[in-house]
Amino acid sequence: MSDHAHDGAVPPPDGVQAGPGQERFARRILAERAALLAARRDGAAAQPSPGRRMLVLDVGGRECCIDLDAVLRVTDPTWSDMPRRADCPASVRGVYGYQGDLYTVFDLAMLLEEGAQPDPGVMILLRSVSSVPLARIALLAGNARGVMDIPATAPSVLPSGFPTAVLPGGRHVVVLDPVRLFSVRYSGV
Repeated sequence: MSDHAHDGAVPPPDGVQAGPGQERFARRILAERAALLAARRDGAAAQPSPGRRMLVLDVGGRECCIDLDAVLRVTDPTWSDMPRRADCPASVRGVYGYQGDLYTVFDLAMLLEEGAQPDPGVMILLRSVSSVPLARIALLAGNARGVMDIPATAPSVLPSGFPTAVLPGGRHVVVLDPVRLFSVRYSGV
């Protein structure tokens, strides 16, 4: 048996003699490559999963968030009451005009199957989404707490079917998607 059989090294091809310098070189290259692969693996594990920029809202004491790309504007909750059609859902609070467009104003707490908010503190105008049958949507919330990176969402744990995300401090937030929020609730004024 050769000297290489017990140390795990691969013997050179027949007729080629590996000198001590070549063997040291091969071992050094293998050790460097192993260290690079280990660093890549450890670096990938240490990096947090990519998050999305989200606007965090307080809705009836529950923290919710909505993708910042879906938000057109955050403003004071000033909307106009209007005569309601017979088929207008209770969650519609009125209308709001912004730059020549008329937005239907919804109480977000009622869309989340909670009671109406008595005194909403903020209104969020959403960007138009082609898959939502309503042209312009505004949502009322209690407060806007700011913008933060929210990690990828987990499977839904709420009866309403909205996914949740766990923040670094262990808090859970409801992740709102305008398409999901209005996909089964076509309503307008």
